[in-house]
Amino acid sequence: MFDTEPIWMFATVLGPVVLGAIIAYALLARRRLSPREKRERDAATRRLYDEESSKRS
Repeated sequence: MFDTEPIWMFATVLGPVVLGAIIAYALLARRRLSPREKRERDAATRRLYDEESSKRS
């Protein structure tokens, strides 16, 4: 008969460790916007809001 205890130990111990490593990698690899990119993003957002408000008027 097959012993399932090692499988459960793997799932309960290593599962959360692997999940934590994946989350940590994603947070560390996330790219931040440069100041120029932030200004361009904000300007484009303002432009879109202005276009929407002019269509409603």
